[in-house]
Amino acid sequence: MLLLEKFHELLQPWRSTFAQQRTWQRAQRLAYGLLICLRTHLTSNAICATGRQFLDWSADYRLFSRSPWAPHALFDPIFDHLSELLPSPQAPVVAALDDTLCKKTGRHIPGATYARDPQSPPFHVNLCRGVRFVQASLLVRARQLLGPARALPVRFEPAPPAVKPKNQNSSKSHPPGPNHAHKHTRKDQRNQKKNQKKNQKRKPGVAAVHPKAPTLTPEEKEYRLQKKLRALTQVGVRVLHSLRQALDARPDTRQRQLLVSGDGSYTNRTVLRQLPERTTFIGRIRKDAKLSQALPPATASHSGGRPRRYGAAAPTPEQVLHDDAVPVVKIRCFAAGEIRQIPVKVLRNVYWRKAGPDLRLLLVVIKPLGYRLRKGAKLLYRQPAFLICTDPDLDLPILLQAYVDRWEIECNHRDEKSLIGVAQGQVWNPQAVARLPQFQVAIYSLLLLASILAYGFQRTTAYLPLPLWRRKSIRPSILDLLNLLRDQIFARLLQDKPTPSIDDFVALAPIDANAAKPPLASETLCTVAA
Repeated sequence: MLLLEKFHELLQPWRSTFAQQRTWQRAQRLAYGLLICLRTHLTSNAICATGRQFLDWSADYRLFSRSPWAPHALFDPIFDHLSELLPSPQAPVVAALDDTLCKKTGRHIPGATYARDPQSPPFHVNLCRGVRFVQASLLVRARQLLGPARALPVRFEPAPPAVKPKNQNSSKSHPPGPNHAHKHTRKDQRNQKKNQKKNQKRKPGVAAVHPKAPTLTPEEKEYRLQKKLRALTQVGVRVLHSLRQALDARPDTRQRQLLVSGDGSYTNRTVLRQLPERTTFIGRIRKDAKLSQALPPATASHSGGRPRRYGAAAPTPEQVLHDDAVPVVKIRCFAAGEIRQIPVKVLRNVYWRKAGPDLRLLLVVIKPLGYRLRKGAKLLYRQPAFLICTDPDLDLPILLQAYVDRWEIECNHRDEKSLIGVAQGQVWNPQAVARLPQFQVAIYSLLLLASILAYGFQRTTAYLPLPLWRRKSIRPSILDLLNLLRDQIFARLLQDKPTPSIDDFVALAPIDANAAKPPLASETLCTVAA
C-alpha cells in the first residue's frame, strides 16, 4: 500500500472527532496542506497548497479558533494500532516525556512569555519569547531485529505560565513614571537590609521586631494557585494520567505496564508521588542525592517521639560509581547506530525522601563509555549517568533500552520545528494558539505511523533514492516521508501521461502550451491530495 493511501486511511477515524462532515473534510485538506507546503507552514500556505486560495478562507481559520473538537482525539488512531507494534502481549508500553519551547516574536500572543533560550551558551544565559508545551511520545521498534526506535507523539499539551497580577497599591500611592517600578523595588530592598542590620545589633535579651506579612489580595492568591497548577511538572503529571486513561480504554493495552522515561526536571516529588496506576517512571538523579536503606522491622514499632521512616544512609550514586565492591553488569543495548555492551552498576531497594517512604527505588549507574574521535586517537570518556526506577524488579535490558530511546523525543522536537513548522502559524486567538500546534503534531505522528504500517521500520526501495553524498540510512527520515508523499501526490497529477522523471516534464510539454499550463509550484502540485 502506498504511503498516501495509508495516511488517508488513518485520517478516517477523525470523522467522529468533528461535529460536521464539512468540518472533517476541511481538517483533511489542511492536514495535507500543512504537510506538503514548501515554504513556512502557515495556514495561508496550507490553503494555497490545496488550491483554495481564490475561495473564502475564513472557515479554515475558524477550524482552530471556534470549531468544537478535542485535540486528544486526533491521536486515537495511534493508540488503536499500538498493540500491533509491540513485540509481545506482555510487553510494556514505553513512552518518553519532555517539554519544549516554541519560539514566538509577537507580544500579543496568548501564553507567550520570556524563557531561557536552550541555544544560549552555558556561560551566558539568554532569554527568548515562546510558548511552552509538554510532549509525550510512544516508543516502538521492529520485532525481528534490535534496531533504532521510532517515537510517535501522542500528547502535545500547552503549558503557559500564570500571569502575574499588577500591583494596584503602588500604582495608587505613587504616580506612574518610567522608572517607578525599579525605584520602588530598590527602596524596599534598602529598607529590608536596614532592618536586618538593626536586628543583628539588637541585644540578646530584647526581642526582635519582625515586619508583618503583607495581606494577599484575591488576585494574588489566585496567581499563587495557578502558578503551582501550571508548573511543567504538574502538566507532565496530567499528561501521564491522560496516557494511562487512553491505554485503559482499549482492551489490548489495559493491563500493560506503562514505562515512562523522563529527564532530571521531572524526577522530583511532584511526579514520583502522583504517578497513575500501573506506571513506572525512569529518570535521572543527582550524583550526590541522599538515599536511604530500608527501615529494619525491629525499629519500626519504636515509641517515643516521631517514628522513623527511613533506615541507615545508603551510598550516594557517585559513591556507587567508584565503589569496587559493587559488581559491574554489562547490558546488551542498541545505542548510537549499533548494538553495544553498556556497563552498569545496580543498587536495589533504596529510598529517597522526595519519593516517600512507601516507594522502593532501583538505582542504576551507567559507567562512562570510551570513544575515539578517529582511529589511533586518545581514548576519551563520556559523562556517567545516574538513574532511578520506581520498579525495583524491572528487567535491566528493558530499563536501559527505554532510557536510551528517550533521545527519540528530542528528534521529534527537531522535526516538528524544522520540517513540520509547529507553532509557525501566526494566530492570536487563545484557542488557536494551543490547538494549531497540536493539530500539526498529530498529522506528523500519523505520517510516521503510516510509514511503519506501509513499509516497516527500515528504509526500503519504495522511498526516493538518496543522493550520492549521503550514507546508507537505516530508517527513513521525516524528510524522506515528506518527499515520498509529495512524489505520490504529484504522480496522481500525471496518471494520464506518466513521465519517467521530473527532468522530462519540460521536454515532453509543448512549447506553445505555456499559457494554458498552470505554473509548477507548491500551490498546484498538491491540489489533488484533498
